[in-house]
Amino acid sequence: MKKFDVSILTVSVLILGLVVIGVSQAKESGDSTGAVVATIGSTNITQNQVYEEMKGTVGKGAMANIITTELIKLEGKAQGVTVTDEDLDKVINPIKEKLKTPEKFQEYLDEKGMDEKALRERTRLLLQRDRLIEKAFPTTDKDITEYYEKNKEKLGGTLEQVRPQVEEKVKERNRRKNSKSGWIP
Repeated sequence: MKKFDVSILTVSVLILGLVVIGVSQAKESGDSTGAVVATIGSTNITQNQVYEEMKGTVGKGAMANIITTELIKLEGKAQGVTVTDEDLDKVINPIKEKLKTPEKFQEYLDEKGMDEKALRERTRLLLQRDRLIEKAFPTTDKDITEYYEKNKEKLGGTLEQVRPQVEEKVKERNRRKNSKSGWIP
C-alpha cells in the first residue's frame, strides 16, 4: 500500500507558496485609478486599493487554503480516495433532519456564509482529507485498546460494547493530531 509522503507535500506547498508570493511581488502595484468602489467625503477608494489591502491582510491565508484544497484533491485522485454523493448525504442529511425545516437549514447555511453546493464541496474536501489521513496513519487495534484502558471508567462498558464509540474517538484524535503535523492546515 502506498503511504502518503508528508515531506514531499510540505516541500510542494512551500515551493508553490514562494512562487505565488514572488510572482505577486514582482508585479507592479499598478496605479490607484481602477474602478471606484466607495467614496468617503471627497476621497475615492478604488478596487486596486481594496485588492492591495486584501493581499496584505488575508492573501496568505487565502493562498494557503487554495493550495491545501488543490493538494488534497490531487492526492486523493493519486491514491484513489474518493467521496461519493451518498457519503455526503450521510453527513448533510442529519443536519437537515436536526434543523427540521428547509428555512432553518437555509438560516444555517446563511450563518456559514455558503449555499448547499458550497457546503457539499467543503464537506467533500473534509471527508477526503480525513480518508487520506486515515490511509496514511491508520488507527490500530493497539490504539483502540490503549484508549479504552485509559478511559474505561468513563465509557462504562466492555471494550466490545463500546468499541464503535472508542474507535470513532481514536480516529478523530488521530485526524486532529496528524492534520496538525504540518501537511494539512
